[in-house]
Amino acid sequence: MNKQRVHDHEFGSAQLREYQVGWDWFSIQLDDGSEYMLYQIRTASGEKDPFSSGTAVDPNGEVRHLTADQFELKPVRHWKSQKTGAVYPIGWRIEVPSERLILESEPSLPDQELITSKSTRVTYWEGAGRYRGSKQGRAISGKGYVELTGYAK
Repeated sequence: MNKQRVHDHEFGSAQLREYQVGWDWFSIQLDDGSEYMLYQIRTASGEKDPFSSGTAVDPNGEVRHLTADQFELKPVRHWKSQKTGAVYPIGWRIEVPSERLILESEPSLPDQELITSKSTRVTYWEGAGRYRGSKQGRAISGKGYVELTGYAK
């Protein structure tokens, strides 16, 4: 069975509606061969937009859609940019109860802010990181990528 991969490319934030302020996007590859893509679109009121969603891919390549209410993304650590003054939530607690998955994310480097004034004109945080936690009651770790938009004004 061919394993599906999740791909992403940042084109800008022009697609957001007037009540949406940005998103938090996660690509996670765990050591057991499972993968997760999760994103939450943040609203101006600070809530997770119901259009947020995710994908779980098990080690055999089986894909399952995750709705906004099937996962939680909670910031646990922040970093302030010296260049823009933006404060980004760079450490996260990630929970997917149906998978009995609890992870903590940690960036490879705190300063992974991108200032794209000559291309998309979006300033955002995007970078590599590590994941540690438990799945089905067993310790697990992995690697991945995080993209955070809407924090720089």
